[in-house]
Amino acid sequence: MDGAYQIDLDRERSVADIIGEALEIYQRYTLLFLTLALGVIAPYQLAVLAATGRGPLASAAHENLGVFYLLLLLDTAMVGPLVSALHIHAVVVIGQGTKPRLKQVALRALRVLPVVVAAVIVSTLGIGLGFIALIVPGILLALRWSVVAQVAAVEHEGWMPSLSRSRELTRGNYGHIFGLLLITGLLSTGIIVGAQLIPLGGSSGAASVAVGIAARTITASFSALTLALLYFDLRARGQDRGGNA
Repeated sequence: MDGAYQIDLDRERSVADIIGEALEIYQRYTLLFLTLALGVIAPYQLAVLAATGRGPLASAAHENLGVFYLLLLLDTAMVGPLVSALHIHAVVVIGQGTKPRLKQVALRALRVLPVVVAAVIVSTLGIGLGFIALIVPGILLALRWSVVAQVAAVEHEGWMPSLSRSRELTRGNYGHIFGLLLITGLLSTGIIVGAQLIPLGGSSGAASVAVGIAARTITASFSALTLALLYFDLRARGQDRGGNA
């Protein structure tokens, strides 16, 4: 595809529009987005395999509790933020009508990674405490901070203002956000479950690991892309509210 393809980042989108736009972008830049995600997911999953013997498709049901939480922390603190930062900067470049380049996107993402990581860790801790409290506060906080990584990656205001900005953008849009998260969550779960059902032998075998990394890469990449588009959608909705105020 040529580099003239451009998307309007300043307009509101329905959930269906966001999913459709994400699929269109993915079709045009499949190799780029898969490479961006694979460069994060593969080293992480291989490191987990080497340290624990647990493949990407292994069930966590019998995982040691300490190991489970450690892996969850690493996934939340490093893997998710980096994939999110990479994808939203690629979307920014596409929105400018320029073909995104791997090196360009990677450098932009790495510059903001510390802020993104800090914002995501703090928000995740808050969400976790909310779930421990009464579950409902955790759900509300998850919706409130659903685009905190994207805000931190592109607005350059620091991790604490990113939390406030995500709350501002998501206010009044919880149903819209929930619908998108539900659909992407179901799609991701379907892909992972489908991969687990393929008879590949043990979860740590080469075939199982390869399929597992591929499945994790696709789900992480598509989820990050939809959240990037959600961020711009919410920003457009916020501008509309400001204009009508």
